[in-house]
Amino acid sequence: MDRTGWNARYAQREFVWSLTPNQTVVAETSHLKPGRALDLACGEGRNAVWLAQQGWQVSAVDFAETGLDKARQLASSRGVAVDWILADVTTYAPPPEAFELVLIAYLHIP
Repeated sequence: MDRTGWNARYAQREFVWSLTPNQTVVAETSHLKPGRALDLACGEGRNAVWLAQQGWQVSAVDFAETGLDKARQLASSRGVAVDWILADVTTYAPPPEAFELVLIAYLHIP
């Protein structure tokens, strides 16, 4: 699905995905010492927000403005700060060695 399709999907209802983090993300990261994290294809931000709640400094990337708008609202309601980046993850180039954790929980590529 392209950017227009994802924006339309995110606009259909309050949240498309759960507000709780992906359980695999929780299982794989709960034991890690917080540092700098990058969440690629973050969607509505549930994993990025959870990581921020755990003490991570999070940057989160998605190409759907509507998803990022919801992510910002979720972060605000939970009292955490995340650096939200509007970009296509297939072309986004993060700064070298900027992150201790890079996460892609789901990435739908046609």
